Amino acid sequence: MKQDEIQKLLDEFHVPKHIRRHCEKVAQICQFLGEKIPGVDLEMLHTAALLHDLVRICDFAKWHPENMPDDHPEESHQKWEEIRSKYAGQTHEQAAHEILSLRGHHDLAKLIKSHRFPILLERTLDTWEEKILYYADKRVDHDEIIPLEESLKRGKKRNAITPEQKRISDLVNPKVFELEQEICEAAGITPADI
Repeated sequence: MKQDEIQKLLDEFHVPKHIRRHCEKVAQICQFLGEKIPGVDLEMLHTAALLHDLVRICDFAKWHPENMPDDHPEESHQKWEEIRSKYAGQTHEQAAHEILSLRGHHDLAKLIKSHRFPILLERTLDTWEEKILYYADKRVDHDEIIPLEESLKRGKKRNAITPEQKRISDLVNPKVFELEQEICEAAGITPADI
């Protein structure tokens, strides 16, 4: 997907500025890692990184758009309410998968759907693109690259509200560390190099 197409999607769905910054930072990590591992589809990975949180607002655990770090026009607030209503009960990964699949971007949709946090309990990530996108997203808190342990701790505090969500977090976290080791070994780096 070309950069102007990506930009049109971000604008169409009124992706908040802080989420765009997060996606840009995830894309930087994906590029860095993807260039170090042979056979990675860098274009697909980069596009997925920029769009992985296309409709992140549809499943915010706590919805307080007035507290977002940037100002947004009323038009964006209206669009967000429309998105949250339309995709109520879906995760943002499922909603993005639906949106992109309907537009004919099936491989991209599948890749983005695979970054859902608990997926590591359901299946093995099959491709380097899936593994890198999943991992890069977990290394970026808002728009800051931080150590995995700190990121998972912050993510659990922010997103694991129910006892079941906390249990899932505790089960997934060790698998994310295993994934980090696999990626870093393949890339010939340490986590601190990111």
